[in-house]
Amino acid sequence: MKNKVICLCLCAFAIALFLMPASAMTVATAEQSVYLGGMPIGIGLAEDGLIVTGFVDVITDEGAVCPSRGTEILTGDLVVAVNQVPIMSAADFASVMQRAEGDVTLTVRRGERELSFTLTPATDSLTGLKKIGLTLKNGINGIGTLTFVLPDSQKYGSLGHGIIDADTGKPFLCDSGSIYRCEITSFKRPESGKAGELTGRFTDRTSPIGTITRCNAFGVYGVMKKEVNNELQSIPIASRKQVKTGKASIYSTINGDKPKAYDIEIVKTTTQRKPAEKSMLIRVTDEELLRETGGILQGMSGSPIVQNGKLIGAVTHVLVNDSTLGYGLYLDWMLENVA
Repeated sequence: MKNKVICLCLCAFAIALFLMPASAMTVATAEQSVYLGGMPIGIGLAEDGLIVTGFVDVITDEGAVCPSRGTEILTGDLVVAVNQVPIMSAADFASVMQRAEGDVTLTVRRGERELSFTLTPATDSLTGLKKIGLTLKNGINGIGTLTFVLPDSQKYGSLGHGIIDADTGKPFLCDSGSIYRCEITSFKRPESGKAGELTGRFTDRTSPIGTITRCNAFGVYGVMKKEVNNELQSIPIASRKQVKTGKASIYSTINGDKPKAYDIEIVKTTTQRKPAEKSMLIRVTDEELLRETGGILQGMSGSPIVQNGKLIGAVTHVLVNDSTLGYGLYLDWMLENVA
């Protein structure tokens, strides 16, 4: 695996709207404190299986066939086992397939559901290998920004937006993976019609600092190891009703692994009674950040937004035609997902 990984894109897609549960409302209105993020994290999604990226014909002595096409298997599904044998790599998959006799049963994870599919492999006339007509890849790796950690449960929130799989073009929904220490090694400034991006590397892939238990339209969530709290400062939180237009700041990292506060202005807030993207429009006003990066870069998603000494949300999107402008997500919606 290459040492360097690029950022997870700041991307938007349609989401279903749900009523906010009482647990999240309690957290958001009690003015509790959380640990403030801003540090970069390496994100490893779907590390316990192979992602379905497409379907392909198998050329047999009888002609071209695709055993998987026409089934209910979907691109974006995660194949976690074949004939109840766990699959961690392409080599595992190939080995189990060649040892199988007769039909094979795939165990597939789709979001929070686990499904089983029984298929009859086809034999490739050129190689003699058994195949089922799926193209597969290892999990998604990238970098993002930690937003907060809850002090009691050690649950964390990050990114604040969904992840689009570059191979399938679909939202990647996964409830497994790990997060790792990461450092920012370089960045590309924005160009005409194209957002800039951070580039970083996992500093220790052997020792995750947390697990991933949820990945959806509002970010990546899970449980953090307790020792990470020693590196973070405590900060009170505010509900969306307390967010106002005017001065604020974001905490982000554009070099190394230590976050820094940068000045922004909240240009517009929206009234949202249900979870939705683009809660607020923000503008970077910090001269240092503008001089260095030109504004918001991909990979800064999840950067905490602080107003009047309270955490109110996270940076989620950048406007590709004006990198000084971006969108933020209310903290309320992230707390709903972490609760």
